[in-house]
Amino acid sequence: MACRSMQEFKSLGSERHQGNHSSPAVINRCNKPSNLLVEDAGAERRRSKRKASSGKSQEGASKRMRGTNRSPRSPAASQDHGGAAAPSSANPRRTNNRTTFKVRYEEAGPLGEGSYGSVYSGYRRSDRLPVAIKHIAKADVLYMQMALNGKMRRVPLEVVLLQKAGAGAEPGSVGSTAAVTLVDWFDLSNELVLVLERPVPAVDLDAYLEARGGHIQEHEAKIIMKQLVDAAAEIQAKGVFHRDIKLENVLIEMGSDVPRVRLIDFGCGCVLKEGAYTQAYGTPAYTPPEWYQRGSYRAGPTTVWQLGVLMFALLAGHLPFDTVRQIVHKKPKLGDGFSKNCQDFLKRCLNKCADGRFTLEHLQLHPWLD
Repeated sequence: MACRSMQEFKSLGSERHQGNHSSPAVINRCNKPSNLLVEDAGAERRRSKRKASSGKSQEGASKRMRGTNRSPRSPAASQDHGGAAAPSSANPRRTNNRTTFKVRYEEAGPLGEGSYGSVYSGYRRSDRLPVAIKHIAKADVLYMQMALNGKMRRVPLEVVLLQKAGAGAEPGSVGSTAAVTLVDWFDLSNELVLVLERPVPAVDLDAYLEARGGHIQEHEAKIIMKQLVDAAAEIQAKGVFHRDIKLENVLIEMGSDVPRVRLIDFGCGCVLKEGAYTQAYGTPAYTPPEWYQRGSYRAGPTTVWQLGVLMFALLAGHLPFDTVRQIVHKKPKLGDGFSKNCQDFLKRCLNKCADGRFTLEHLQLHPWLD
């Protein structure tokens, strides 16, 4: 779903670690309302712990983050979403007629719902192509200026990112890129409607784990992580920073013997840029320690950190961190039974120092993925 600003729990963080924030720390949380950091390590197990949904503090007080400090929706995206216009070769399709949407697509049952929008299953009427139809309230849509046919136009940021992530695919094709394909989009008066590829059969990685008892074995985790690292490297090479890689945003296609990984939900993403970001978008439990310490982060190290958090959840059955203090100070370890290369790969991802983490290119060459 679309991102929405809210006060990051700075007061909680300041009680648990020393950080030098030059400006107020703000985090913009995406997607489902359950993506909150669990404060009580023993309160949640398996799925509820992985999704970090309770938001309980160690003192027992309920403390949910709320959207009290929303970012303004300006014609151009903010600096932290990437200020540069997308290349003129991008050619997203814009349709603003609801009747046209209904003529082209048949909408069916809901696939998921969050605070800022809903996703429904559906079909393209012309050829019965399965699609996912994502509705985002206009107030929650970020726009950016980009060059189209020699003119600067106002285009939804998520459309730009999906177009960039899908660059190189054959026109009209689906299933050939790491990111799900944007099939169509409709910029209506009160909402943005994205029509996306819907692989069948497929489930998100969180549901995939649930069906396997909450975690998977190392050999299967290696198959998934290799694809995830390659997928993250692919979209980064295309100038896209996903910014919210987590279990719920990874789709697992199950139409063959080997599960295939696809990235979904670019609602927290931005155009890749050099240097640091000073406003966080994503899920707190997957946010790297440098954000809580300094109020800034960079694309490459953040992506690698999020891959490490996800990898730990695959193997252990729960997220590695329950509090800000743990994110900043705890060094999670897998139990016995995992190979040295597996342990080393995780260590390289979850290095507390951003500069000490492996790059995506280094991870691709790590012996664990051989």
